[in-house]
Amino acid sequence: MNTVFESKRDAWIVILIWVGALLCGAAGADQFSAPLNAMSVAMLALYGGAAAFMLWVLYGIDYTLSADELLIRCGPLRYRVPLAAIDSVQPSRNPLSSPAASLDRLLLRYQDQRRQILISPTPKADFMRELRQRCPQLEPDGDGLARPGLAAKPTGLLG
Repeated sequence: MNTVFESKRDAWIVILIWVGALLCGAAGADQFSAPLNAMSVAMLALYGGAAAFMLWVLYGIDYTLSADELLIRCGPLRYRVPLAAIDSVQPSRNPLSSPAASLDRLLLRYQDQRRQILISPTPKADFMRELRQRCPQLEPDGDGLARPGLAAKPTGLLG
C-alpha cells in the first residue's frame, strides 16, 4: 500500500514564490499594453510559463512510500530512492535547493552514503514511523534513523 506525504511549506517560501509568480504574471500582462506581435506573444508565453512553473514546483512536491521505494516528486522532477538502499535519515535545516518547501527537513542518505537528498514531509513523525516500518535495515539513531554500525559521515554542506 502506498502512503503519500505532502511537503511542509514554510510561509516565507510560499510568499517568496507567489511574489515571483505574480511579478512574472505582471510582466506578461504588460505585453498587452503594446501592439500584439510575435515578440509580445512569445514574452507573454515565457512569463506565463515561468509563473506556472514556479507554482507547479511549490504545490507539486510530495513523497510516496511504496513497498520498495520512496518516490519524490517536485513539479516535473522525479527521484526514486530504493528503500533497501537508505542508510540514514536525520533532521536538517540546511537551506540548499531541494525538493522541499520548508527548512524543517530530513537529510536522507542512500546507496552507501554516496547520495543524499533533503525532503520536508509532513507530518514528519508519521513519515519517520512509516519509513521505519518499511526499512528493516534502519534503527532509531538520536532524532533520526540509521543502519546499525554505519560510520557517521561528516555533515559537510548538507548536514
